[in-house]
Amino acid sequence: MEQYIIIYSKYVIAALTVIYTLLSCLRAAGRRRSRKGIDNVLSILIFLIQFAAFLTMCLEKGSVDYLFFYAFSQIALFASMALFLMLFPETDRLLLNNMCLLLGTGFIMLARLDLAKAGRQLIIAAFSLGISMAVPFLMHKWEEFLPGLTWVYLGTGAAVLSAVLLLGEVTRGSRLTFSLAGFSFQPSEFVKLLFVFGIAAMLWEDASLKRVALCGAAAAVHVLILALSRDLGSALIFYIAFVFLVFLASGKAVYLFLGGAGGAAASWAAYRLFSHVRVRLQAWRDPWSVIDDEGFQITQSLFALSRGSWFGLGIGQGTPKDIPFVETDFIFAAVTEEMGLLFSVCLLTVCLTCFLVFLRTAWEEEDRFYGLTAAGLGVVYIFQTFLTVGGGTKFIPLTGVTLPFVSYGGSSILASCLLFAVVQAIRIRCRKERERRNGSHNRRSDWEEEDDWTEETYGYDEEEPCRE
Repeated sequence: MEQYIIIYSKYVIAALTVIYTLLSCLRAAGRRRSRKGIDNVLSILIFLIQFAAFLTMCLEKGSVDYLFFYAFSQIALFASMALFLMLFPETDRLLLNNMCLLLGTGFIMLARLDLAKAGRQLIIAAFSLGISMAVPFLMHKWEEFLPGLTWVYLGTGAAVLSAVLLLGEVTRGSRLTFSLAGFSFQPSEFVKLLFVFGIAAMLWEDASLKRVALCGAAAAVHVLILALSRDLGSALIFYIAFVFLVFLASGKAVYLFLGGAGGAAASWAAYRLFSHVRVRLQAWRDPWSVIDDEGFQITQSLFALSRGSWFGLGIGQGTPKDIPFVETDFIFAAVTEEMGLLFSVCLLTVCLTCFLVFLRTAWEEEDRFYGLTAAGLGVVYIFQTFLTVGGGTKFIPLTGVTLPFVSYGGSSILASCLLFAVVQAIRIRCRKERERRNGSHNRRSDWEEEDDWTEETYGYDEEEPCRE
């Protein structure tokens, strides 16, 4: 019986994930009567996917430690979900479910790779989820002040990055981290949030050429500091966020073309100035010619991706540890090898669904500052996902950034939770603003809400959306 569970669990996991993805896409489309029903089914599917995965690990490894870890991870995920909905009934539960699915996927793969690291990740995730619950409250309390803190955001971000450049620890040839009281963290993960707030604050009222030039100078400072720190992956994310925020604020496509040209020039300069960029480009062009050296990581990743096929080899049946830094840079290859291409495609679809929710939030929000902030955070999230997956599949050269919520890393987990919490706060603000205009004080939570044909997925009426 145990052998049958180990063999066939991968099909069960794939089927449950496909159902989850289809329902989440329907939920995102905003044309379903029963919001409560779909949200509850999505939560149950997360529970079942996790249970099937950890039961397989328990039987395959012959250790009940995996079931204990599973129990604690479920308590952390579902308790945080319930608390978030209790504190903020207007919470978008689709984003909450998707976040828990991504976190759960990371728990599965990290537990399979290293249970001790998975335990640390769980503690950090629980702490991060707790911290993120304060974000909507703080943003509501400081709602009138946040748009005016332009130089606080940008100045603080530049100062922190400069401190890392001067005093940070070298990790794989780049100055990325600080250590404090035995804990190591990567400040650039949090500066990304400040950067988006700063650019949005600078452009929401005035997107004139003079203002854009001033904004470009501030962005150039951040990107240059990151380049000097040799953190080129983060520098690229900052640059892309700046270009798209300028485009969205001004509505002029010429900024996209100028941004593309500037990015091409910067890439050429990085190739000429940094030896590790040339090494990564060589490994991307022809990894087989340097398979024993620079191309070892990417070739092992490609081997893992090819072994996975549609349903994967099964949890515990692959060899993901053959890939150096698999728990951070190449977690997507490990997931595909053991859980299958079908699961990975669904995972990327869920990430894309989150991005579309971010864009919808930006469109619905009538306050330009918060709309630009939601759009900028969406660009940061989806582009970081693209860099991680693209680098691991040899679609683009490797950049060394993590997959949000899935990869191992405390800074990445905390920053991702804060990012989602900010978007949740903007959605909550939008709904409260609609209710204020309607003179409504009867706020119903997603847990208690009855079927309502006129109420859309994200909690607004078809007759009167949040954006006028």
